Amino acid sequence: MNSRNEPDHSPPAPDKDRLIADLEARLARATALAEEYRALAQASFEGIGFFDQDMRCVACNETALELFGYERCEFLGLHALDMVAPESHAAVRQRIESQEHRPYELTALRKDGSTFPAEVHDKRGVLHGRGVRISALRDITRRKRMEQELQDALNEQKIIFANTKVGLMLLRGGRRLAKANKALADLFGYESPEEMTGLDMRRLHLDENAFMEFGRQHYKTLADTAQLHIEYRLRRKDGTPVWCMLSGQAMDRNKPADLSKGVLWVVDDITRIKDQEERLRTLACTDYLTGVHNRRHFLELAGRELSRRQRHGGECAVLLIDLDRFKTVNDRLGHPAGDAVLKTFARRCCGTLREIDIFGRLGGEEFAVFLPETGLEGGRVAAERIRQRMDGMETRTPGGNITATVSIGVASTECGGNSVEELITRADQVLYRAKRLGRNRVETEQGDTP
Repeated sequence: MNSRNEPDHSPPAPDKDRLIADLEARLARATALAEEYRALAQASFEGIGFFDQDMRCVACNETALELFGYERCEFLGLHALDMVAPESHAAVRQRIESQEHRPYELTALRKDGSTFPAEVHDKRGVLHGRGVRISALRDITRRKRMEQELQDALNEQKIIFANTKVGLMLLRGGRRLAKANKALADLFGYESPEEMTGLDMRRLHLDENAFMEFGRQHYKTLADTAQLHIEYRLRRKDGTPVWCMLSGQAMDRNKPADLSKGVLWVVDDITRIKDQEERLRTLACTDYLTGVHNRRHFLELAGRELSRRQRHGGECAVLLIDLDRFKTVNDRLGHPAGDAVLKTFARRCCGTLREIDIFGRLGGEEFAVFLPETGLEGGRVAAERIRQRMDGMETRTPGGNITATVSIGVASTECGGNSVEELITRADQVLYRAKRLGRNRVETEQGDTP
């Protein structure tokens, strides 16, 4: 004990008011923090439960109560398996025993016995100083419904893709085939769609130049074009060409589209249609009996060539040819015999002409030849060659062998002429001179004889 005169070294008495204020401030912060945690828990879209070592619920948020349809007093103390449909019990037990924490799916069980698909996240934690398992459960009914709808749509697409009667090919990562259907494999002569998977589009083009040109003119335009429809010749596995109607569309909906994300081509075999078009075109341009150009097509081709020569220079000649006494053949032996003579003449005449010459039947027994790059004398020589080849030629018919000759009139642009019709008219005039002078001869505008 210190004497009365010794100094007092004990600490000062605590400030009671300051301590109370400090405690109140701490309590306020703790209360605010608890409110924040409670608000976060209640605002969660997931049901959150805390489970003890016996897997009984010791705490939960409002969302969990709403999801399962319980009051809090009912929910607390429930075993985890009381909230799970029987078909998911084994999966939950396995998760508990393995202590895994990866998300998994199960079928949850409500108080009223109804179920819903759920995704669960588990982790270890501490509550009131005790170890607990914290489970966050989310109702995924909407997601599952969307997944099923998507799967149904994919299944429908697969069925359509596999069974449609036109070829379908999906290109990805550039011009390489990622997916094909059976119709496409059949069209191009492959055993199966799988055989075509990964095929470089070069294999379907006629050659490298065609592949590059198609890329420039058509493929790249799909980046800015909604759809593209073209008729194009491709190549089968065995190398034979096939006419196709191609309808293409980029899979990327942005503008410009990223073609590497995919291009879908619908491919239809139109070879039969193109062959029919060619036959119709041939019928429209060809004389049905002799196979040479008909009058309309002869005048069209000859007129086109004459215009070109007038622009660039050079002479042209026209031969007008008539079979001598042809009416007598028809009257004596019949039209089939006359037709045989006409076909024989056309075949023989074609054998004397150049590739650039234009040969046509104007009607009946009258034929014409347009000779580019040929003057009057050249036309006379060509006409004489035709006359000599026909002189003494025999045609076998059911009624006997027939010998036919021809008379030919020659006109040339050397003597003027702005149209093929004008040249034919002038050649016709000298043809009649040849007829008057005894037939089986060539006459030119200048009256020269062979």
